[in-house]
Amino acid sequence: MCDFCVQYGEGTVWHQNPKNYARRMYSDRRKKADRPAGPPPEVASQVLHAQLFAARNDEPEKVPEIRAELVELIAKTHGGQVVTLDEAKEMVDLASPIALMGCVCRRVVRGKVEKRHEFTCMGLGVGMFKWDRWPERYKGGVEFVTPKEAKKWLDKWNKAGYVQTLMIFDAPYIGGICNCDYPTCLAIRYRMDYRLDSFMVKGHYVAKVDLEECNGCGRCFGRCQFGALTKEIFEEKAYVDAMKCFGCGVCQTSCNRDAIALIEKSTWPAMEGVW
Repeated sequence: MCDFCVQYGEGTVWHQNPKNYARRMYSDRRKKADRPAGPPPEVASQVLHAQLFAARNDEPEKVPEIRAELVELIAKTHGGQVVTLDEAKEMVDLASPIALMGCVCRRVVRGKVEKRHEFTCMGLGVGMFKWDRWPERYKGGVEFVTPKEAKKWLDKWNKAGYVQTLMIFDAPYIGGICNCDYPTCLAIRYRMDYRLDSFMVKGHYVAKVDLEECNGCGRCFGRCQFGALTKEIFEEKAYVDAMKCFGCGVCQTSCNRDAIALIEKSTWPAMEGVW
C-alpha cells in the first residue's frame, strides 16, 4: 500500500475511508494558538518553487535539498494521486455534495476559463458548501450533480483520454477529482518534468498487456499521459513499461479485446514500493 494508505487508510485503501472526505468546514476559525507557526503552506510552497527554479540555473548543487523540502511540504498539503475510473466512481458514492467546476490548470496554462459543459474538475465533500467564498478558484461557477450524473461525467472524460486524479488538501482530506492530461495538468508536469513526486503519486495498479489477446489495433496508442505505453517492436503489439506506469487504466478502457489488465501492486513484489 502507498504511504497515504498506511497513514490514513485504517486497514483499507485510504480513499475508500469515508473519514478522509470530511474536511473541516471552518478550519479558518481555529484558535490562533492552534495554527502552525510560520507562513501558510501555500506561501511556503511558492517560495520553494521559486528557489528550485532559480537553483537549476544558478546553484544546481542546491537542487536536491530544495526538491526534498518541497516534496515533503506538498505531501502534507496539496498533492494528488492517480486513480482508475472504477475507483473514481466508487468515490462519488462516499462523499456529498458533488459539484463540477472549471480547471485551474487549464486557466493558468492555456488561459481558458471552462464553461459549464466543459468542466473537467469535480469537488467532493463538505468543502463544497462554501465554494462561493473563493470566487477566483470557482470562476465560472459550479454545477451540483447527483452520483449518477457524476459517473456519466467521469465516463465522458475517460473516453476522451483524460486521467482521473485526486485533489488532496491538508492531507488526508480529499477535495475532489480532476480529469488531467499532460502537459496541461500542473501536478503531472511537476512530477514528470521536475521529479516532484508528491505532486502526483502513482496509483495502486500497473497495466499489463496480454500479447495473445492484443492484435496491435492501436486504439490504446497515444492515450498514455506518462509515456509508459509503446508499440512492441517485433510483434507490433502494445507494450507497457511497468516502471513508468501510473496505473490510471486509460489504456485499458480503450481496449475492446480485454487485452489489458490492471494488476494490483500488492501482488507484484517488484512494484510494491514504486509510487
